Amino acid sequence: MAEPNEPNEQAEPDTLCGWGEQNRVDTFVEKSDFIIPKRYEQLHTLVDLFPWATDDPIRVLDLGAGYGAVTETILSRYPHATVVWVDGSHAMLEHAQARLAQYGQQVQLLARDLADPLWAVDLSGPFHAAVSAIALHHLPDTRKRQLCREVFGLLQPGGLFLNNDVIEGAPELRRYFMPVADRAIQDQIQQRTGATRSREQIQAEIERIRTDMQRPEGKRSHIAPLETQLDWWREAGFGIVDCYWRFLNFAIWGGVKPD
Repeated sequence: MAEPNEPNEQAEPDTLCGWGEQNRVDTFVEKSDFIIPKRYEQLHTLVDLFPWATDDPIRVLDLGAGYGAVTETILSRYPHATVVWVDGSHAMLEHAQARLAQYGQQVQLLARDLADPLWAVDLSGPFHAAVSAIALHHLPDTRKRQLCREVFGLLQPGGLFLNNDVIEGAPELRRYFMPVADRAIQDQIQQRTGATRSREQIQAEIERIRTDMQRPEGKRSHIAPLETQLDWWREAGFGIVDCYWRFLNFAIWGGVKPD
């Protein structure tokens, strides 16, 4: 696997919203099944939306790539693909190195903070696709809009930019459908571990995780409405912009760079 490549100038570490902290990252990696309902359905749907044959040697950009779950899903489906992993967290980088070591030179690790507009300096395209999962909501809205344009410039004609992320919804939606989210988490815990957890056990574990992963003071996510983010993709020049999958306040949307 290619060695991590870092720019000379680092962006301010607090732009990571606490995701540079080892304990916080370790908890997320271990407990993501409790935090994100339908986690594996989302990961696989991202790759299901790729229109290329699975033996094609596609190039993919994985943004806010974290511990490598998306990159691994891509490479398990596309064995001749190459992926550029991009994330500003060195704690995540450590997990990704171990997880992705088996893929060798098919993975390039770039320790870059997406909050820094210079994240793509010396990055050579074009790419068939860019993807991101549960990451971009940490960026301010202005920066997310800029990132759409930056990614557009890195894709080949016909290239695809997919984002799997949290979207803004009414508080009433979350309260009313909480049992639905809990059931989805129960199902994936059972499928992954064979363990059966009651709803009360699920909620208690989630509360413990929230305590362990408490966000640093003054740091918050920037969760935006779905329609607003679809407009950002259109403004950047993407066509066929749409939401391709949704479950409560999680969605997958994106668009295609015109030929």
